[in-house]
Amino acid sequence: MAKKPRKQFTASENAQRWLLWTATAIITCIAFEALAVTTAMPTVTRELDGEHLFALANGITLAAQLITTALAGQWVDAKGVKIPLFLGLSLFALGLLVCTAAPTIEIFTIGRLIQGLGGGLCVVPLYVLVGRLVPAPRQPKFFAFFSAAWVVPSLIGPAISGFLVQQAHWRWVFAIVPVLLIVILPAIIKVLSMLPGMEFTGSLSTIRSTAVIAIGAGGAAIVLQVMSGTESDSFTPLTFIIIGVAMVSAMAFIRPLLPKKTITLARGLPSTVAFRGIINGTFLGIEVYLPLMLQRVHDWNPFEAGLTLTVGSITWAMGSFVQARVIDPGKRQRLATWGSGILLLGAAGTIPVAWSSVSPVILIVSWALAGLGIGIAYPAMATHALALTPIERQGKTSSALQLSDTLGASLAIAVAGIVFAFVSGQGTAAFVTLLTVMTALAAFAFLVSFRVEPKVTSPGLTNSAPTR
Repeated sequence: MAKKPRKQFTASENAQRWLLWTATAIITCIAFEALAVTTAMPTVTRELDGEHLFALANGITLAAQLITTALAGQWVDAKGVKIPLFLGLSLFALGLLVCTAAPTIEIFTIGRLIQGLGGGLCVVPLYVLVGRLVPAPRQPKFFAFFSAAWVVPSLIGPAISGFLVQQAHWRWVFAIVPVLLIVILPAIIKVLSMLPGMEFTGSLSTIRSTAVIAIGAGGAAIVLQVMSGTESDSFTPLTFIIIGVAMVSAMAFIRPLLPKKTITLARGLPSTVAFRGIINGTFLGIEVYLPLMLQRVHDWNPFEAGLTLTVGSITWAMGSFVQARVIDPGKRQRLATWGSGILLLGAAGTIPVAWSSVSPVILIVSWALAGLGIGIAYPAMATHALALTPIERQGKTSSALQLSDTLGASLAIAVAGIVFAFVSGQGTAAFVTLLTVMTALAAFAFLVSFRVEPKVTSPGLTNSAPTR
Protein backbone atom coordinates (compact mmCIF):
# COMPACT_ATOMS: atom_id res chain seq x y z
CA MET A 1 0.00 0.00 0.00
CA ALA A 2 1.31 3.43 -0.92
CA LYS A 3 2.33 5.63 1.95
CA LYS A 4 -0.20 8.33 2.76
CA PRO A 5 1.21 11.77 1.92
CA ARG A 6 1.97 13.93 4.90
CA LYS A 7 -0.57 16.63 5.66
CA GLN A 8 0.35 20.11 4.48
CA PHE A 9 0.24 22.65 7.30
CA THR A 10 0.01 26.36 6.59
CA ALA A 11 1.06 29.07 9.00
CA SER A 12 -1.21 32.04 9.58
CA GLU A 13 -0.45 35.16 7.58
CA ASN A 14 0.87 36.88 10.69
CA ALA A 15 3.16 33.92 11.43
CA GLN A 16 4.34 33.91 7.82
CA ARG A 17 5.27 37.59 8.10
CA TRP A 18 7.22 36.94 11.29
CA LEU A 19 8.92 33.95 9.67
CA LEU A 20 9.82 36.01 6.62
CA TRP A 21 11.41 38.85 8.56
CA THR A 22 13.12 36.69 11.19
CA ALA A 23 14.57 34.25 8.66
CA THR A 24 15.72 37.18 6.56
CA ALA A 25 17.41 38.70 9.64
CA ILE A 26 19.29 35.45 10.32
CA ILE A 27 20.48 35.22 6.73
CA THR A 28 21.43 38.90 6.87
CA CYS A 29 23.76 38.17 9.80
CA ILE A 30 25.32 35.27 7.91
CA ALA A 31 25.63 37.40 4.79
CA PHE A 32 27.19 40.29 6.68
CA GLU A 33 29.87 38.00 8.04
CA ALA A 34 30.57 36.41 4.67
CA LEU A 35 31.05 39.76 2.94
CA ALA A 36 32.94 41.37 5.82
CA VAL A 37 35.31 38.41 6.12
CA THR A 38 36.05 38.41 2.40
CA THR A 39 37.00 42.07 2.59
CA ALA A 40 39.14 41.66 5.71
CA MET A 41 40.86 38.36 4.88
CA PRO A 42 43.87 39.78 3.00
CA THR A 43 44.70 41.90 6.06
CA VAL A 44 43.97 39.07 8.52
CA THR A 45 46.29 36.59 6.81
CA ARG A 46 49.01 39.21 6.40
CA GLU A 47 48.95 40.34 10.05
CA LEU A 48 48.79 36.78 11.38
CA ASP A 49 51.65 35.83 9.08
CA GLY A 50 49.47 33.30 7.30
CA GLU A 51 49.19 34.35 3.66
CA HIS A 52 50.04 30.78 2.65
CA LEU A 53 46.74 29.73 4.30
CA PHE A 54 44.61 32.34 2.52
CA ALA A 55 42.46 29.78 0.66
CA LEU A 56 42.22 27.45 3.68
CA ALA A 57 41.10 30.22 6.03
CA ASN A 58 38.49 31.25 3.48
CA GLY A 59 37.29 27.80 2.52
CA ILE A 60 37.43 25.72 5.70
CA THR A 61 34.18 27.32 6.84
CA LEU A 62 32.42 25.90 3.80
CA ALA A 63 34.00 22.47 4.24
CA ALA A 64 32.81 22.35 7.87
CA GLN A 65 29.41 23.62 6.81
CA LEU A 66 29.23 20.71 4.39
CA ILE A 67 29.42 18.25 7.29
CA THR A 68 26.61 19.71 9.40
CA THR A 69 24.41 20.54 6.40
CA ALA A 70 24.40 16.83 5.54
CA LEU A 71 23.23 15.99 9.05
CA ALA A 72 20.75 18.86 9.29
CA GLY A 73 18.31 17.57 6.67
CA GLN A 74 17.92 14.15 8.28
CA TRP A 75 17.84 15.67 11.77
CA VAL A 76 15.13 18.17 10.83
CA ASP A 77 12.97 15.57 9.04
CA ALA A 78 13.13 13.36 12.15
CA LYS A 79 13.04 15.77 15.09
CA GLY A 80 12.02 19.21 13.87
CA VAL A 81 13.72 22.56 13.34
CA LYS A 82 14.23 24.09 16.80
CA ILE A 83 17.27 22.25 18.18
CA PRO A 84 19.30 22.29 14.93
CA LEU A 85 18.56 25.98 14.42
CA PHE A 86 19.53 27.09 17.94
CA LEU A 87 22.62 24.87 18.03
CA GLY A 88 23.66 26.21 14.65
CA LEU A 89 23.33 29.83 15.72
CA SER A 90 25.28 29.12 18.92
CA LEU A 91 28.19 27.44 17.12
CA PHE A 92 28.22 30.15 14.47
CA ALA A 93 28.59 32.85 17.13
CA LEU A 94 31.19 30.83 19.07
CA GLY A 95 33.35 30.42 15.99
CA LEU A 96 33.30 34.15 15.34
CA LEU A 97 34.35 34.85 18.92
CA VAL A 98 37.29 32.46 18.54
CA CYS A 99 38.31 34.33 15.37
CA THR A 100 38.02 37.61 17.25
CA ALA A 101 40.52 36.51 19.91
CA ALA A 102 42.77 34.36 17.69
CA PRO A 103 46.51 34.98 18.32
CA THR A 104 47.68 32.90 15.34
CA ILE A 105 46.44 31.97 11.89
CA GLU A 106 45.99 28.37 13.11
CA ILE A 107 43.62 29.37 15.94
CA PHE A 108 41.85 31.72 13.56
CA THR A 109 41.31 28.83 11.14
CA ILE A 110 39.87 26.70 13.96
CA GLY A 111 37.40 29.50 14.67
CA ARG A 112 36.42 29.51 11.02
CA LEU A 113 35.90 25.75 11.28
CA ILE A 114 33.52 26.13 14.24
CA GLN A 115 31.72 28.96 12.44
CA GLY A 116 31.14 26.64 9.47
CA LEU A 117 29.79 23.83 11.65
CA GLY A 118 27.21 26.26 13.00
CA GLY A 119 26.37 27.77 9.64
CA GLY A 120 25.55 24.35 8.22
CA LEU A 121 22.79 23.89 10.80
CA CYS A 122 21.16 27.30 10.27
CA VAL A 123 19.86 27.42 6.72
CA VAL A 124 18.25 23.99 6.23
CA PRO A 125 15.65 24.56 9.01
CA LEU A 126 14.67 27.86 7.39
CA TYR A 127 14.19 26.21 3.98
CA VAL A 128 12.09 23.45 5.58
CA LEU A 129 9.87 25.98 7.37
CA VAL A 130 9.20 27.74 4.09
CA GLY A 131 8.57 24.48 2.24
CA ARG A 132 6.16 23.19 4.88
CA LEU A 133 4.32 26.29 6.11
CA VAL A 134 4.25 28.72 3.18
CA PRO A 135 1.89 28.15 0.21
CA ALA A 136 3.73 27.41 -3.05
CA PRO A 137 2.67 30.67 -4.77
CA ARG A 138 4.30 32.69 -1.96
CA GLN A 139 7.52 30.71 -1.76
CA PRO A 140 9.31 32.66 -4.55
CA LYS A 141 8.79 35.82 -2.47
CA PHE A 142 10.48 34.20 0.53
CA PHE A 143 13.48 33.03 -1.48
CA ALA A 144 13.70 36.46 -3.09
CA PHE A 145 13.88 38.00 0.39
CA PHE A 146 16.50 35.45 1.39
CA SER A 147 18.64 36.57 -1.52
CA ALA A 148 17.82 40.20 -0.78
CA ALA A 149 19.12 39.60 2.73
CA TRP A 150 22.49 40.20 1.12
CA VAL A 151 21.54 43.76 0.12
CA VAL A 152 22.00 45.56 3.45
CA PRO A 153 25.21 43.65 4.24
CA SER A 154 26.45 44.37 0.75
CA LEU A 155 25.82 48.08 1.27
CA ILE A 156 27.35 48.39 4.73
CA GLY A 157 29.36 45.18 5.23
CA PRO A 158 32.37 45.93 3.03
CA ALA A 159 32.34 49.58 4.08
CA ILE A 160 32.22 48.73 7.80
CA SER A 161 34.81 45.99 7.36
CA GLY A 162 37.15 48.25 5.39
CA PHE A 163 36.72 51.08 7.88
CA LEU A 164 37.37 48.81 10.87
CA VAL A 165 40.42 47.22 9.23
CA GLN A 166 41.92 50.63 8.42
CA GLN A 167 40.83 52.71 11.40
CA ALA A 168 40.51 50.22 14.28
CA HIS A 169 41.38 46.53 13.95
CA TRP A 170 40.23 43.60 11.83
CA ARG A 171 39.16 41.73 14.99
CA TRP A 172 36.13 43.99 15.32
CA VAL A 173 34.86 42.58 12.01
CA PHE A 174 34.29 39.21 13.69
CA ALA A 175 32.81 40.56 16.92
CA ILE A 176 29.82 42.34 15.36
CA VAL A 177 27.61 39.42 14.29
CA PRO A 178 27.46 37.63 17.70
CA VAL A 179 26.04 40.85 19.14
CA LEU A 180 23.47 41.08 16.32
CA LEU A 181 22.36 37.47 16.92
CA ILE A 182 21.74 38.24 20.59
CA VAL A 183 19.59 41.21 19.57
CA ILE A 184 17.33 39.16 17.26
CA LEU A 185 17.14 36.10 19.56
CA PRO A 186 13.78 37.17 21.13
CA ALA A 187 12.25 37.47 17.66
CA ILE A 188 13.48 33.97 16.75
CA ILE A 189 11.88 32.53 19.89
CA LYS A 190 8.63 34.40 19.19
CA VAL A 191 8.25 33.23 15.60
CA LEU A 192 8.88 29.59 16.49
CA SER A 193 6.16 29.81 19.14
CA MET A 194 3.69 31.15 16.55
CA LEU A 195 4.11 28.34 14.03
CA PRO A 196 1.55 25.51 13.83
CA GLY A 197 2.43 21.98 14.90
CA MET A 198 4.15 19.92 12.23
CA GLU A 199 4.66 16.19 11.78
CA PHE A 200 8.29 15.08 11.77
CA THR A 201 8.36 11.32 11.26
CA GLY A 202 11.71 10.82 9.58
CA SER A 203 14.28 8.37 10.94
CA LEU A 204 17.68 8.88 12.51
CA SER A 205 18.60 5.24 11.96
CA THR A 206 21.16 6.08 9.28
CA ILE A 207 22.55 9.27 10.78
CA ARG A 208 25.82 7.58 11.78
CA SER A 209 26.50 6.48 8.22
CA THR A 210 25.46 9.95 7.07
CA ALA A 211 27.98 11.47 9.48
CA VAL A 212 30.78 9.26 8.12
CA ILE A 213 29.89 10.26 4.57
CA ALA A 214 29.68 13.95 5.46
CA ILE A 215 32.98 13.94 7.36
CA GLY A 216 34.60 12.15 4.43
CA ALA A 217 33.36 14.73 1.94
CA GLY A 218 34.23 17.66 4.19
CA GLY A 219 37.62 16.16 4.98
CA ALA A 220 38.41 15.73 1.29
CA ALA A 221 37.47 19.37 0.68
CA ILE A 222 39.74 20.45 3.54
CA VAL A 223 42.61 18.42 2.05
CA LEU A 224 42.14 20.30 -1.22
CA GLN A 225 42.22 23.62 0.61
CA VAL A 226 45.35 22.61 2.49
CA MET A 227 46.97 21.81 -0.86
CA SER A 228 46.22 25.38 -1.96
CA GLY A 229 48.87 26.44 0.55
CA THR A 230 51.59 24.66 -1.45
CA GLU A 231 54.41 26.91 -2.61
CA SER A 232 54.62 27.29 -6.39
CA ASP A 233 58.01 25.57 -6.58
CA SER A 234 56.91 22.71 -4.31
CA PHE A 235 54.37 21.10 -6.63
CA THR A 236 55.39 17.52 -7.42
CA PRO A 237 53.65 14.56 -9.08
CA LEU A 238 52.61 13.43 -5.59
CA THR A 239 50.94 16.82 -5.01
CA PHE A 240 48.78 16.38 -8.10
CA ILE A 241 47.94 12.79 -7.13
CA ILE A 242 46.74 13.98 -3.71
CA ILE A 243 44.68 16.72 -5.35
CA GLY A 244 43.09 14.23 -7.76
CA VAL A 245 42.33 11.66 -5.04
CA ALA A 246 40.83 14.34 -2.78
CA MET A 247 38.62 15.66 -5.59
CA VAL A 248 37.33 12.19 -6.50
CA SER A 249 36.85 11.33 -2.82
CA ALA A 250 34.76 14.45 -2.20
CA MET A 251 32.46 13.52 -5.07
CA ALA A 252 32.27 9.87 -4.02
CA PHE A 253 31.48 10.64 -0.38
CA ILE A 254 28.83 13.24 -1.15
CA ARG A 255 27.07 11.13 -3.79
CA PRO A 256 24.72 9.22 -1.41
CA LEU A 257 23.52 12.49 0.16
CA LEU A 258 22.37 13.99 -3.14
CA PRO A 259 19.51 12.91 -5.42
CA LYS A 260 20.35 9.86 -7.50
CA LYS A 261 22.40 10.61 -10.61
CA THR A 262 23.31 14.14 -9.48
CA ILE A 263 26.98 13.50 -10.30
CA THR A 264 26.04 12.31 -13.80
CA LEU A 265 23.69 15.28 -14.28
CA ALA A 266 20.43 13.43 -14.88
CA ARG A 267 17.58 15.69 -15.92
CA GLY A 268 15.28 17.28 -13.37
CA LEU A 269 16.07 17.42 -9.66
CA PRO A 270 19.60 15.91 -9.95
CA SER A 271 20.77 18.56 -12.43
CA THR A 272 18.95 21.29 -10.49
CA VAL A 273 20.91 20.43 -7.34
CA ALA A 274 24.19 20.14 -9.27
CA PHE A 275 23.55 23.42 -11.12
CA ARG A 276 23.13 25.35 -7.86
CA GLY A 277 26.48 24.08 -6.61
CA ILE A 278 28.27 24.96 -9.84
CA ILE A 279 27.01 28.54 -10.11
CA ASN A 280 27.57 29.16 -6.41
CA GLY A 281 31.11 27.82 -6.69
CA THR A 282 31.81 29.95 -9.74
CA PHE A 283 30.64 33.14 -8.09
CA LEU A 284 32.40 32.62 -4.74
CA GLY A 285 35.55 31.21 -6.33
CA ILE A 286 35.98 34.53 -8.10
CA GLU A 287 34.67 36.78 -5.32
CA VAL A 288 37.16 35.54 -2.71
CA TYR A 289 40.09 36.72 -4.84
CA LEU A 290 38.72 40.05 -6.07
CA PRO A 291 39.76 42.12 -2.99
CA LEU A 292 43.20 40.48 -3.06
CA MET A 293 43.62 41.26 -6.77
CA LEU A 294 42.48 44.86 -6.39
CA GLN A 295 44.85 45.43 -3.48
CA ARG A 296 47.86 43.77 -5.08
CA VAL A 297 47.45 44.75 -8.74
CA HIS A 298 45.67 48.11 -8.52
CA ASP A 299 46.83 49.29 -5.07
CA TRP A 300 43.30 49.75 -3.75
CA ASN A 301 42.86 49.92 0.02
CA PRO A 302 40.60 47.40 1.86
CA PHE A 303 37.67 49.83 1.91
CA GLU A 304 37.78 50.44 -1.85
CA ALA A 305 38.33 46.76 -2.68
CA GLY A 306 35.45 45.72 -0.46
CA LEU A 307 33.01 48.02 -2.21
CA THR A 308 33.41 45.91 -5.35
CA LEU A 309 31.58 43.12 -3.53
CA THR A 310 28.76 45.54 -2.84
CA VAL A 311 28.01 45.85 -6.53
CA GLY A 312 27.66 42.11 -7.06
CA SER A 313 25.46 41.67 -4.00
CA ILE A 314 23.10 44.48 -4.99
CA THR A 315 22.61 43.12 -8.51
CA TRP A 316 22.21 39.61 -7.03
CA ALA A 317 19.24 40.97 -5.04
CA MET A 318 17.90 42.73 -8.14
CA GLY A 319 18.06 39.49 -10.11
CA SER A 320 16.36 37.68 -7.27
CA PHE A 321 13.40 40.06 -7.33
CA VAL A 322 13.24 39.80 -11.12
CA GLN A 323 12.89 36.01 -10.98
CA ALA A 324 10.25 36.27 -8.24
CA ARG A 325 8.07 38.34 -10.57
CA VAL A 326 8.27 35.75 -13.35
CA ILE A 327 5.06 33.76 -12.94
CA ASP A 328 4.64 32.22 -16.37
CA PRO A 329 5.80 28.54 -16.15
CA GLY A 330 7.36 28.64 -19.61
CA LYS A 331 9.48 31.67 -18.75
CA ARG A 332 10.48 30.24 -15.35
CA GLN A 333 11.85 27.19 -17.17
CA ARG A 334 14.39 29.46 -18.85
CA LEU A 335 15.57 31.30 -15.73
CA ALA A 336 18.49 28.91 -15.17
CA THR A 337 19.80 29.47 -18.70
CA TRP A 338 19.27 33.23 -18.65
CA GLY A 339 20.92 33.58 -15.25
CA SER A 340 23.92 31.37 -15.96
CA GLY A 341 24.46 33.03 -19.35
CA ILE A 342 24.66 36.46 -17.72
CA LEU A 343 26.94 35.05 -15.01
CA LEU A 344 29.25 33.69 -17.71
CA LEU A 345 29.53 37.12 -19.34
CA GLY A 346 30.30 38.73 -15.99
CA ALA A 347 32.93 36.15 -15.07
CA ALA A 348 34.69 36.54 -18.42
CA GLY A 349 34.74 40.31 -17.97
CA THR A 350 36.85 40.06 -14.81
CA ILE A 351 39.82 38.49 -16.61
CA PRO A 352 41.27 41.62 -18.30
CA VAL A 353 41.34 43.49 -14.98
CA ALA A 354 44.15 41.19 -13.82
CA TRP A 355 46.44 43.53 -15.80
CA SER A 356 47.30 46.78 -14.02
CA SER A 357 46.86 48.73 -17.26
CA VAL A 358 43.15 47.85 -17.45
CA SER A 359 40.74 50.07 -15.54
CA PRO A 360 39.07 48.42 -12.51
CA VAL A 361 35.82 50.03 -13.69
CA ILE A 362 35.54 47.10 -16.09
CA LEU A 363 35.63 44.78 -13.09
CA ILE A 364 32.81 46.67 -11.38
CA VAL A 365 30.59 46.41 -14.47
CA SER A 366 31.47 42.76 -14.98
CA TRP A 367 30.82 41.87 -11.36
CA ALA A 368 27.47 43.65 -11.53
CA LEU A 369 26.57 41.36 -14.44
CA ALA A 370 27.75 38.29 -12.55
CA GLY A 371 25.63 39.24 -9.54
CA LEU A 372 22.56 39.82 -11.70
CA GLY A 373 22.99 36.43 -13.36
CA ILE A 374 23.32 34.39 -10.20
CA GLY A 375 20.51 36.42 -8.62
CA ILE A 376 18.17 35.28 -11.38
CA ALA A 377 19.20 31.61 -11.34
CA TYR A 378 20.06 30.81 -7.72
CA PRO A 379 16.76 31.44 -5.85
CA ALA A 380 14.72 30.16 -8.81
CA MET A 381 16.38 26.76 -8.41
CA ALA A 382 15.32 26.56 -4.75
CA THR A 383 11.65 26.96 -5.70
CA HIS A 384 12.12 24.58 -8.64
CA ALA A 385 13.75 21.87 -6.50
CA LEU A 386 11.06 22.03 -3.80
CA ALA A 387 8.38 21.81 -6.49
CA LEU A 388 9.92 18.54 -7.68
CA THR A 389 9.92 17.07 -4.15
CA PRO A 390 7.15 15.46 -2.06
CA ILE A 391 6.50 17.30 1.22
CA GLU A 392 7.83 14.48 3.38
CA ARG A 393 11.23 14.70 1.67
CA GLN A 394 11.62 18.47 1.49
CA GLY A 395 14.10 18.40 4.38
CA LYS A 396 16.30 16.05 2.37
CA THR A 397 16.02 18.19 -0.75
CA SER A 398 16.72 21.37 1.24
CA SER A 399 19.77 19.67 2.69
CA ALA A 400 20.86 18.51 -0.78
CA LEU A 401 20.62 22.06 -2.12
CA GLN A 402 22.73 23.39 0.75
CA LEU A 403 25.20 20.52 0.39
CA SER A 404 25.59 21.23 -3.30
CA ASP A 405 25.98 24.96 -2.64
CA THR A 406 28.59 24.32 0.03
CA LEU A 407 30.51 21.61 -1.81
CA GLY A 408 30.52 23.67 -5.00
CA ALA A 409 31.86 26.74 -3.20
CA SER A 410 34.36 24.77 -1.13
CA LEU A 411 35.80 22.91 -4.10
CA ALA A 412 35.82 26.00 -6.33
CA ILE A 413 37.68 28.07 -3.72
CA ALA A 414 40.13 25.20 -3.23
CA VAL A 415 40.72 24.78 -6.96
CA ALA A 416 41.11 28.53 -7.38
CA GLY A 417 43.64 28.53 -4.54
CA ILE A 418 45.57 25.61 -6.04
CA VAL A 419 45.68 27.27 -9.46
CA PHE A 420 46.75 30.55 -7.89
CA ALA A 421 49.46 28.84 -5.82
CA PHE A 422 50.77 26.91 -8.82
CA VAL A 423 51.38 30.07 -10.86
CA SER A 424 51.86 32.51 -7.99
CA GLY A 425 55.43 33.21 -9.02
CA GLN A 426 54.24 34.55 -12.37
CA GLY A 427 52.67 37.78 -11.09
CA THR A 428 49.65 38.84 -13.16
CA ALA A 429 49.45 35.39 -14.75
CA ALA A 430 48.29 33.94 -11.42
CA PHE A 431 45.10 36.04 -11.41
CA VAL A 432 44.57 35.59 -15.16
CA THR A 433 44.80 31.81 -14.88
CA LEU A 434 42.56 31.68 -11.82
CA LEU A 435 39.84 33.82 -13.41
CA THR A 436 40.03 31.87 -16.67
CA VAL A 437 39.49 28.57 -14.84
CA MET A 438 36.50 30.01 -12.97
CA THR A 439 35.06 31.36 -16.24
CA ALA A 440 35.33 27.87 -17.73
CA LEU A 441 33.32 26.62 -14.75
CA ALA A 442 30.69 29.27 -15.51
CA ALA A 443 30.52 28.00 -19.09
CA PHE A 444 29.94 24.48 -17.77
CA ALA A 445 27.09 25.77 -15.59
CA PHE A 446 25.50 27.33 -18.66
CA LEU A 447 25.48 23.92 -20.36
CA VAL A 448 24.01 22.21 -17.27
CA SER A 449 21.20 24.79 -17.16
CA PHE A 450 19.54 23.05 -20.11
CA ARG A 451 19.05 19.92 -17.98
CA VAL A 452 17.25 21.29 -14.92
CA GLU A 453 13.80 20.61 -16.33
CA PRO A 454 12.56 17.00 -16.02
CA LYS A 455 12.27 14.95 -19.17
CA VAL A 456 8.75 15.04 -20.61
CA THR A 457 7.39 11.48 -20.72
CA SER A 458 4.02 12.27 -22.25
CA PRO A 459 2.07 15.41 -23.21
CA GLY A 460 1.53 17.54 -20.12
CA LEU A 461 3.41 15.16 -17.83
CA THR A 462 6.96 14.97 -16.52
CA ASN A 463 8.92 12.47 -14.51
CA SER A 464 9.04 14.84 -11.54
CA ALA A 465 7.80 13.85 -8.12
CA PRO A 466 4.41 15.18 -6.98
CA THR A 467 4.60 18.43 -5.09
CA ARG A 468 1.75 17.68 -2.70
